[in-house]
Amino acid sequence: MSIRTTSGIAQRQSLLDLQRTNERLAMNESRIATGKRLTKPGDDPTAAALILDFGNSIQANTQYIKQADSALSFLTTSEDIVAAAIDANMRLSELAQQGLNSTNTGTSSAIVAELDGIRANLMSLANTQDQGKYIFAGTNTQTPPFTDNPLNLSPAPAPPYLVPPTYVGNSGTISLDVSASTSVATNTPGDQVFLGAGGPAGSNFFQAISDLRAALLIPNNAAGIQTAAGEIGTSLDFLSKVRTDLGGRQSSLNSLKDMLSNFNLSLQDMQNTQEATDYPKAAVEYASDQTIQSATLSAMAKASKTNLFDYLG
Repeated sequence: MSIRTTSGIAQRQSLLDLQRTNERLAMNESRIATGKRLTKPGDDPTAAALILDFGNSIQANTQYIKQADSALSFLTTSEDIVAAAIDANMRLSELAQQGLNSTNTGTSSAIVAELDGIRANLMSLANTQDQGKYIFAGTNTQTPPFTDNPLNLSPAPAPPYLVPPTYVGNSGTISLDVSASTSVATNTPGDQVFLGAGGPAGSNFFQAISDLRAALLIPNNAAGIQTAAGEIGTSLDFLSKVRTDLGGRQSSLNSLKDMLSNFNLSLQDMQNTQEATDYPKAAVEYASDQTIQSATLSAMAKASKTNLFDYLG
């Protein structure tokens, strides 16, 4: 006679197998319900590290895009004002021509009145703020960059001379980082834009306005008007170069933003690939583990049905 006994080792192994199967079932059930392949870093440490790295890169690029938007706001406002200054310059050229063609003192006075209005508007534009900062003040952004001066009451017969405004900003530039290796200057100092700093002789716009005003108030002063008109033409050329520079910086920033946005989309796709549930695979594994679970439970149930006859040979 032989005695047959149920192996304790086999029972424990079946319990361990059942536990592992239940864990896989729970994990795949969570994956299917949440759409996320990883429920904790330990599920796939390599993938978890990649997901974290992708997320950090996306966050950094998003911050760079915000920096680029801030820079674009300053640059766009600056270009709009320079464009307005160019329009004003062109109108001043027309007024100078009218002054050359006019011999009527009353007409000259009307021209000077319009010129004074243009100058006052330019003073306001030169002291423009954006995001609470004076954009033409260099790095001294909390102080209006231009202060006006009173008429210089020259002795007769010279007419009162309008002194150009005083620039109290500085020539500093403000840069923002827009990528890990790129920064952009967000401003153009006002002494460059309106006073021609760094430009050729005669590119001081406010000086040209003052010279034209004085020339118009002197009767039969064609030579003086022509000289001032030449200064206005020089300042127009210089303002056009400033505007081109501002436009170039905006174009570069927009291209950089597009590149960063597209890069973020690629990173997001790669992150999703690592993170998202592979539904077909999860469903197959879930169904397989259900079958394994049922088979294990059935085998364990049969093994536990022992009676006296199981020990008789």
